[in-house]
Amino acid sequence: MRNAEVIRQWRILKRIEAGRYTTAQDLADEHGVTERTIRRDIEALQEAGFPLFDERTDGRKVWRLVEGYKQRLTQTFTLAELSALYFSKNLMSFLGGAPFAQDLDAAFAKIREALPARSLPYLARIQDLFSARPDPWKDYSNKQDVIAQLIDAVLHQRRATIAYYSFNSKRTKTYTVDPYRLVYWHGGLYLYARAEEYGEVRTFAVERIEKIEVRDDSFEVPADFNVSEYARGAFGIAGGKPEPVEIAFEAAVAGYIRERVWHESQSLEEGPGGGVTLRLSVAPGFELKSWIKGFLPHVRVIKTASLRADIARELEQARKSFKR
Repeated sequence: MRNAEVIRQWRILKRIEAGRYTTAQDLADEHGVTERTIRRDIEALQEAGFPLFDERTDGRKVWRLVEGYKQRLTQTFTLAELSALYFSKNLMSFLGGAPFAQDLDAAFAKIREALPARSLPYLARIQDLFSARPDPWKDYSNKQDVIAQLIDAVLHQRRATIAYYSFNSKRTKTYTVDPYRLVYWHGGLYLYARAEEYGEVRTFAVERIEKIEVRDDSFEVPADFNVSEYARGAFGIAGGKPEPVEIAFEAAVAGYIRERVWHESQSLEEGPGGGVTLRLSVAPGFELKSWIKGFLPHVRVIKTASLRADIARELEQARKSFKR
């Protein structure tokens, strides 16, 4: 199984940053790769702007970081910017099992240390002015290797084979995928990837990827496909080909509809009796149908006919279940 190059390079950077006497051979032994691979990794880090250099110590060539870079880094932030970064900690809680989680925790600890001690009670009072209820989140503590390899595959456009548990079929299936993008949504990580078995882009929940093998063959995103456009077609996380959708809301819930932007494509038109009509261009999938049903009985689907029929059929099935 291929090493996740990005994660390996990240760990190499951490090892050198720790100030140890680190040679290319030490790093190669640690990661189970050749010295040539390590040299390529270090070149990639240097090209990315990390100030790495080599020097001779006791007859060995060891790798270092340029002296004083840490001080220059902290000097580029104002006190207000450091405070703002510190406030953002809760927004990053979804990374709790991801490969960079420990580094993120360490970064926020250093930001706190960089702030004047006398300012911390004041900042705590400001923080207490705001409260956020987090979305339900998913535990990725046992998926670090999967996430690391997905990052590698997406970054380097490498094809992958995944074993994925399907809720629909209640079994694990094997897919050959071209991984296009990792997406965070409502406390979870998802993969947009073209599945060879279906000949189209699908959405995969990362926690249900049981195994992954990143292959050596690469892929190209088709010229007629735009990943951002696919994502914009989603009402939630499952992207797809958008369709014009039109939904009428009665006055009882119209205020709730008016006060939010539900999708970037939306437009609103005032309706009779204080109601409102919402128009969207989205893929009419499970998430959209669930959202519409949450406004019953004060909602009506005008367009599309197939969306209206799907919801009507599901409501009839629900009515039978609740009569038991």
